[in-house]
Amino acid sequence: MDVPNEVIEYLANKIDSNARELEGAIITIQGHANLQGRSIDMKLVQEALRVPVAGSKHSQVTLQHIIDAVTEYYNVKLSDLQSRRRHKSVTEPRQICMWLARKRTRFSLEEIGGYFGGRDHTTVMHSIRTVDAKSKKDPQYAKQVEHLDEQISLGTSAPIA
Repeated sequence: MDVPNEVIEYLANKIDSNARELEGAIITIQGHANLQGRSIDMKLVQEALRVPVAGSKHSQVTLQHIIDAVTEYYNVKLSDLQSRRRHKSVTEPRQICMWLARKRTRFSLEEIGGYFGGRDHTTVMHSIRTVDAKSKKDPQYAKQVEHLDEQISLGTSAPIA
């Protein structure tokens, strides 16, 4: 990936909390660049890492918060969620991530799909429908999804006791 020095400096100054957040930002930027067919520059980086408007219902939740909560809860890696694997142990958490991303962030279907391994917007729509349908049929599943959603809203990712 070809990244200008000014972008590297910007990321180094903006993200200083942990490597996971930095990795998430880089993957998000790469997804935006691939999706839009653009090279990486400061304008693309700022668009990709846009901060939601303060006070909106999405203001505190980032895609990285969602990823952190879901990967911890289901004990999967970010790389698994972005892979082409279709095993239930990976697809279910990936679908929930997509559902939560759509519900809690301002990202478009295309942007969400791009973040999860370059998937098409129709795959994201399918994931959202799948989570909705399974939540209606399976109360335990609905409870898990609701718990994750609450934990993300509160900024924590503790498992159900």
